[in-house]
Amino acid sequence: MNDISNPIISDFKINEDLVWQMSRAEKYSLIEILRSLKPEVSLEIGTYMGGSLQVLSKFSSSVYSIDISGEPEKFLKNTFKNVKFLKGKSKELINPTISKIIESNNKLEFILIDGDHSKNGVKNDLNEILKFKYKNPLTIILHDSFNPSCRRGIKSIDYKNFPNVEYIDLDYVSGSFSPNDDYREMWGGFCIIKINPESTKVAKVNSSQNELYKSSYLLSVHLLKDIFFFLKPLKRLVYNLLGIRKKQDVYFNFNK
Repeated sequence: MNDISNPIISDFKINEDLVWQMSRAEKYSLIEILRSLKPEVSLEIGTYMGGSLQVLSKFSSSVYSIDISGEPEKFLKNTFKNVKFLKGKSKELINPTISKIIESNNKLEFILIDGDHSKNGVKNDLNEILKFKYKNPLTIILHDSFNPSCRRGIKSIDYKNFPNVEYIDLDYVSGSFSPNDDYREMWGGFCIIKINPESTKVAKVNSSQNELYKSSYLLSVHLLKDIFFFLKPLKRLVYNLLGIRKKQDVYFNFNK
C-alpha cells in the first residue's frame, strides 16, 4: 500500500484504536495548530471514528462534533468527556450550534470541516459558518481541499460578502495524488480560512499549489467523473439493484 499516513513521529500520543484518515503532514499540522491555539471551543463537522477528534479534544476546553450518523457517538462517547456529539445534517445543525456557543459568551476559536465532500455540501457548510459576526479570531480548516469537488465548493463562496475573512489558502497543506491506493484520485490537503473581526478588506483566495492541482487533475479519474457526472443517478440505481455496498455505507454501521 502507498501509505501516506504512517509512521508519524510526535510527542502527541495517538490512540491507535481510532481511525484517522489524514496524511502525516496533515496530522502534524492539525496537532501543532491546535497546540498553538488551545481553543476555548472547537467545532468539528464530520466525526467518523474520532481520529481528528482526539486532537481537538486534547487541546480544546470543549468540542461540538457534528455527524450525519449516530455511530460516532456510540463508538466514542466514553472516550471523550469534553465532546458534545450532534447527529444530523450539518447545514441544519451548524446555525443553532454556533448560536448557542455565542449566546453563552463562549469563544468559538477553531472549526474543522470534514463532512459532506460534495461541492454544494462544502458550500453550504461554509456559508452557514461565515454568516456569523464573530467577536474573536477564528481559524477554519477544511480537509480534502485538493479534491476537485471540495475545492469547487470552497471557491464558490462569494467572499466579498464576508469582510471579516482575513486570509484564505486552498493549499495550506498540499493534498495527494493516488493516496493509499485510491487510483488516480485526488484527496487530502488543508484549506485554511482565518477570520479576524477587525478585518475590513476582501480576502483573496490563494492557491499556493495551483499548478500541482491542475497537473494532477489532468491525470486523475476526476476528469472523467466530471465529464460523465450526469450518469451518477444511474450508478446509484445499479448499486441498489445489485446490492453493492457503497463507500459511504460504513459511516452508518461501523461493525460491517
